Amino acid sequence: MSYALPPDMNRYCTYFDHHYLDRGLAMIRSLRCVEPDCRISVLCLTPECARVMVRLHEPGVTLMQLADFERENPDLLAVKDDRSLRDYYFTLSGCIVASTLQAAGPGDVVTYLDSDLMFYSSPAPIFEAITNASVGLIRHRFHWWAKRLEKYGRFNVGWVSFRADPTGRAAAQWWRNSCIEWCYGCIDGDRFADQKYLDHIFQRFPHVIEVTHPGTNVGPWNICRHSITRGPDGAFVVDGKFPLIFFHFSGLKEIEPNVFLGSNVSYLGPFPTVVRNDIYGPYVAHLKRIQQEIGDIPGEASIAEPLSLMERLVARIRLKAGRWAGHYVRPTSG
Repeated sequence: MSYALPPDMNRYCTYFDHHYLDRGLAMIRSLRCVEPDCRISVLCLTPECARVMVRLHEPGVTLMQLADFERENPDLLAVKDDRSLRDYYFTLSGCIVASTLQAAGPGDVVTYLDSDLMFYSSPAPIFEAITNASVGLIRHRFHWWAKRLEKYGRFNVGWVSFRADPTGRAAAQWWRNSCIEWCYGCIDGDRFADQKYLDHIFQRFPHVIEVTHPGTNVGPWNICRHSITRGPDGAFVVDGKFPLIFFHFSGLKEIEPNVFLGSNVSYLGPFPTVVRNDIYGPYVAHLKRIQQEIGDIPGEASIAEPLSLMERLVARIRLKAGRWAGHYVRPTSG
């Protein structure tokens, strides 16, 4: 079935700082390749990020600066000093969705996107799935060994859609207010960061749909649940018949110049050759090209926090395990 939304029905929003600028640009440009008329609002979390984004003037992108956003959301600003930078960034997810919905017309769909996604085909099947829904969520689809991680949330915050109808607006506002009330990167009862609130939205609001398309939110936590191949035209195919819509490169780090380590080892999952060579390799090569395009960006702000001795030890073990398992990646042409 062919399905496409009118351009005025589809709005996206995201946020990133200058440390994630390369990933954010890769995500935006890949989305524009598969949906040329897309419109996306970007909340620039640092002045350095804003300066580069203004200079690049990406088509279809509307920029917001964090200071302006905070002035419009004084209750958000009021909790800033009580949270680490990482936790404050988590707090922004519901806020940017609720803000973008205010400017949306009746029936429009506003979708929050993590900045570390990469699109490979049109997201139209997702919107087809939520045609009659007010909210669209996507599960992690953890493989059996990683099922223990559902305590952090069954749904992943990488893609979350809200329709500009009474239920969608109410759900987004509830998410916003809940994140402002409490949003930390630790488990507290049935809460975890911005993510576990999605479980609550699924349970407490009507017209919430789980998007089950296997080509959505493919990532290190569910790779071994799916087979990924390339079709005759070179396009990626999931489970033999579904197009890969977007991949989530969560936890990817450049550990040495031109050497990247994925988070697959954290989920004790495999790293199939086609994923490593044809998905990760070209993606990190794309990041390196964007880094050359934007140049060095001075700035101190980072969500990285000082690690404890135990955390440094665990990180070193994971690094060695990743190298041993072949989970490191170098840029390739694909």
